[in-house]
Amino acid sequence: MPATLFASEPIPQPTLAWPVSGPLPEVASVQGHTIELASFDGVEQDVAPYLGNVARLANSVHDDSATNYGFITCGCWRAGQGPNDARVMENVLTLGYFYTTDTPWNPYFHDEALGLRFNAAVQFLLTRQNPDGSFPQGGGDVKSRAATGFALELYAELLDLLEHDATIDPLLPETLTGSLERAAWWFLEDAEVWGPHGDQFANQVASGLVGISNLLERFDDPALRARFEERLAEHRTVSQSEAGFYRDGTVAHRYSLEVESEDLAGWGDDATRGVIDEMQTAYMDWAQYHLLYDQELDGFFINTAADSRHRGWNYADQIPIGANHLWSAVVPQANAYGRTAEDVAEERAAFAAGTWETTVAPKVAVTWSYMDPALVRDVILGEEHYPSAAERVAAIDTLRPFAAGDYTQYRADSLLGQEFVFAKRDKYITALSFGKHVNTQYGFWDNQRFGLNYLYDPQMGVVIQSQNAPAIGAPRTRPASAELSWGTGRVVGGIFRMDAYDQPVPSYSLAGAPADPTDVSATDTLEVTYAPSDGTVTKKVTLGEELGVSVATTGAFFERIPLIVGADDELLWDDGTPLALGSAAPSPEDAQGLILHRDGRSLEITWNGGDSATIRPTSFPVAGGERTLHVLDINATDTLDYSLRVADDRCPASNPAATVLIGTTDTGVANIDDGNGCSINDLLRVEEQWSSHGDFVAHVTQVLDPLATQGRLTSKDKSRVVRAAAQSDVGKDRVIVTPASESATAGSELGLTLSGNRVGAFTVDGPCLVAPASVTGASEVTVTIRETFLPGECTLAIRSELTSGTVEQDEVPLTIVPAADGTVFTDTFSSPAATEAAWTNVDGVWSATDGVFRQSDTTRTGWRSVVDGLRVANGSVEVDLTFRSTATSTAFAGVQLRTTSPGDAYTTSGYLVYVRQNGSVDIFRAGQGVISSGTGTPLSGATRLRVETDGATLRVFVGEEAAPRATVTDPNPVTAAGFVQLITGRAAVDFDNVRVRQTN
Repeated sequence: MPATLFASEPIPQPTLAWPVSGPLPEVASVQGHTIELASFDGVEQDVAPYLGNVARLANSVHDDSATNYGFITCGCWRAGQGPNDARVMENVLTLGYFYTTDTPWNPYFHDEALGLRFNAAVQFLLTRQNPDGSFPQGGGDVKSRAATGFALELYAELLDLLEHDATIDPLLPETLTGSLERAAWWFLEDAEVWGPHGDQFANQVASGLVGISNLLERFDDPALRARFEERLAEHRTVSQSEAGFYRDGTVAHRYSLEVESEDLAGWGDDATRGVIDEMQTAYMDWAQYHLLYDQELDGFFINTAADSRHRGWNYADQIPIGANHLWSAVVPQANAYGRTAEDVAEERAAFAAGTWETTVAPKVAVTWSYMDPALVRDVILGEEHYPSAAERVAAIDTLRPFAAGDYTQYRADSLLGQEFVFAKRDKYITALSFGKHVNTQYGFWDNQRFGLNYLYDPQMGVVIQSQNAPAIGAPRTRPASAELSWGTGRVVGGIFRMDAYDQPVPSYSLAGAPADPTDVSATDTLEVTYAPSDGTVTKKVTLGEELGVSVATTGAFFERIPLIVGADDELLWDDGTPLALGSAAPSPEDAQGLILHRDGRSLEITWNGGDSATIRPTSFPVAGGERTLHVLDINATDTLDYSLRVADDRCPASNPAATVLIGTTDTGVANIDDGNGCSINDLLRVEEQWSSHGDFVAHVTQVLDPLATQGRLTSKDKSRVVRAAAQSDVGKDRVIVTPASESATAGSELGLTLSGNRVGAFTVDGPCLVAPASVTGASEVTVTIRETFLPGECTLAIRSELTSGTVEQDEVPLTIVPAADGTVFTDTFSSPAATEAAWTNVDGVWSATDGVFRQSDTTRTGWRSVVDGLRVANGSVEVDLTFRSTATSTAFAGVQLRTTSPGDAYTTSGYLVYVRQNGSVDIFRAGQGVISSGTGTPLSGATRLRVETDGATLRVFVGEEAAPRATVTDPNPVTAAGFVQLITGRAAVDFDNVRVRQTN
């Protein structure tokens, strides 16, 4: 490493001449052990992982004069784009930041090799600029609004760095200033920026305006300022809806929160700052109806149904509002969403006390796959604002859905024709949305789901959350089971349709008379009637004391309600029948309702006219696994009425018996209510497992004492119940369960011996079983381990019904172990339920059907499904694949290995191994591209693909071939254990017989 990297005193540097040419020296890798983490000041800590990647980034600057000299080739930002995409070059800001920043922790300050490579990169960047001032983006967008807008924003910061550094050739900032002034004029005048697409990509327009706001003083051009102020006024009226949201297509929560709000926080022009503050205040007023606070999780559920661009973003622990959370200094409401000052101080103290190896090094590789220069921009900005914990709590208390006071709030967007209704009543909070899909890019951003969006209670949190598109494309192109919105599903002309997708049009009334929704109070019972565009369903939602829904159509249909269920929640049919969380179940024959119980509150759903109901868990991710999405389907014919409310209820589906029962013993004592919705039978909890019989009898006494003290129960009645409890089997160990083995492999059978006195019937259940098993009397029972269950612990629950009418519950610990050959996961797709429990479908149209795992969408590349919870480093992945149809000759199918996060794109992390129908095989490394290829016999029918991994070496086998069709030893390998994913590219493919083995 050059000595200059570790000099204790600054060494004078000659001015770096610009431009440069010829071969460039390599930039040395940082020596982490020399970096004192305590020397990072505040927000500078965020850039530490970037420091570990500076050498790789700089050395990826191409120095072959023959082609694209200065192009950043790393693929670590805007991956997959080529030299004609100026956005790939945005990390020139990163290179410039490390070259010009004089801090104790930065060994690259004035490093000559870095400076030369930075100069070459800027040189190449400016050759990309069009004569009119615009910059190009990939995909044929030769004059790009996005590339030019972000160039203005990022390089305004770069100019400030360069002009304060004496080693920089003055020609460079002078040239860059001229370049940005041309870009500013193009941006302010171009018809495409301010035409139909400008109001569909508000964040891109905002980025250019932010950049210009920071350049105005430098340009000192009155004409440019005047035009800038005109365009700012236009942006306010066109790019921000009167409803409050920023138009990115239509509602796009992540773009508004994580791009536009972040960008606007860095506004640089004091004269127009007031306009920006007013815009953000209006946006935050809108956002409070979509970001719903959960007290238990201390995070925010998001009204994802209304989002047109980001599928599946339904929860976030923290939502920083603005760069470095700066909006919280201007808009008090923003204090509710991000980190607190105390949290930040604690995190930074821990960082300062750590070491490079323990604190920074684990983040370096992850950062490399996505080096967003916006992070560097925020560090340069420097300013930050974090509320105290008390200020955050106070801000949460002001959010309208969380604060006291009912409301009916109507918002509409005149440009897009979309409508939104937000309502709070004593027993629920809900939202509805309506309009047409807005396809803003590639023709497929049609993710919004209309009609009912969510049902929320400030104490319980979100209990119903309609999801937007779980995969690209309309539901009519997917199985009905894939649709996760709150709405009515039916088959029309042989095609499955969902009213939540089919652009329903609303009308509003009060007591049946047409009403103006802008003039409705919280005390009014507003009726919202709507029908999908084809008119095959009519639905009326009544916003009264309870939330009422009436559905009318012709023939069979189902009403789908996506429930958000916690691990400690209870689910019961209205007759008191409990539901095992994570298991699918039909309703009892006479059930007309479902109860979701959480912490003394219950969501009660009651219906009239339904034929039957079913509930099933899904693998769709919610709240980082803290909640599970369960789908309730109420099946009906022609009509259905149902209502929803949330109420205090300590004992949902209370035991209705007239007298107190201890098993089959009737005490004759009246089963009175304790005043909180719980009967004595509820409170005694006879059916639960007790650590001892004495504990149960003591509990019975504790339950009855206050009722006797209040005079509601006589001492004689109390004694009769206590005596019956003492004579019962409750808490006694009557049952012995002996498994044949303490461990088993997935897909195998396990025998259990059940013995004991006064035994009636047994049921054995557990998350790793294919299905529960039941026997009558003391006996042996055999259970089957689900083949898709991963190695780990599985507790079997044994419920024994004794002849005394009481219940004993026992647990048997079981360890699922890898098979003898190292197999840790298998799926033959013979059980759709097992497949759904094991996989998360990230994109595309996946279904376990006909004994295979079918992906049937050929429209795009990169559709993938990931094995939940499985991380493997070395071993093998095998799968049979059959091409059903392809959209192009380059269509492919394969697997992803060692991906950092579940669902990662193949350009983001790990390796992609794929085969085409012509028999060609490629090994693709994220951030680098294809690193090995091979050819062979074209594929015909089902073909086995096997990928073996051993450290840096990957081998790919096709069919029964003994020799690998492709092999590589990666000189800079991804060796960490990662997730396993199936993937397709423009192909409809059947996958079968997946097997994952793990070695060492």
